[in-house]
Amino acid sequence: MYRKKEGFAGQRSYVLPAELKKQITAHPLCESLYITNIGYYPKAAFHDRERRKGCPQHILIYCVQGEGWYYLNDKKYRVKPNQAFILPADSAHRYGTDAQNPWTIYWLHFAGSRAHHFLRFLQQEADPSPVTVSPQNERFLLFDDIFSHVEMSFNMDNIVYANTSLARFLATFNNAVYNPNPVIQPTADPISRSIAFMKANLSRPLDLDELAQVAGMSASHYSAVFRSKVQSAPINFFTFLKIQEACRQLENTQLRIKEVAYQIGYSDPYHFSRVFTNMMGVSPRDFRKLRKG
Repeated sequence: MYRKKEGFAGQRSYVLPAELKKQITAHPLCESLYITNIGYYPKAAFHDRERRKGCPQHILIYCVQGEGWYYLNDKKYRVKPNQAFILPADSAHRYGTDAQNPWTIYWLHFAGSRAHHFLRFLQQEADPSPVTVSPQNERFLLFDDIFSHVEMSFNMDNIVYANTSLARFLATFNNAVYNPNPVIQPTADPISRSIAFMKANLSRPLDLDELAQVAGMSASHYSAVFRSKVQSAPINFFTFLKIQEACRQLENTQLRIKEVAYQIGYSDPYHFSRVFTNMMGVSPRDFRKLRKG
């Protein structure tokens, strides 16, 4: 069952492309613990998901506002603000938001040879009940840091950084060991400004000259600097951002595939489908079926 009718204002989410997942599961610094999906859903009205056969990864859900619930092993648990829970891999489950007081959640799917060790670390008595955790600014900053680097997944160095930071993020949910340590956020640079501009204009056909102008550089210099930092051409990365937005639309709305294509600036839905399939490893239609169970 999947009752979430539309996306949530302010939501963020990322789904690992198929080819990148292959690289990560074979990477010596990532294969033991890695993220496959990650997101933030604010005031997620109608959010309701059921997986009768479970999920291949462990799922961490952290509620910061509102309320929700989940079923695991035929038992229902209520979730309050500042509580987190983990749904073990391959275990049938269902979860959702409270109808009157929708939850705001941070969530991620994680896997790897060390994943089950973290499950035991966070559920030391094999108790699947939600755990109350004190709200700490570092945890939110760390999530944002991980998410921002996962989004830059054209650069394998960023993926390694994000996944090696995952262990630290998970550890913050064990109250016995958590020790706040402020994270300093980097200041924006010209490349960051251009990427922010890309994200704000996903429905437009931006070209290299316009992006270079936003960055305050010549087109050739901008392209060279962008490639050195992101390990991708600017327009290729812009396409990547468009496809990630398409993933969010396909999962969180009832828009038809051609409407999703229009939302991200593709006038030809067949061209959109080819680009999407090439990047994600499945067609838009199959992606929607897989994500909605």
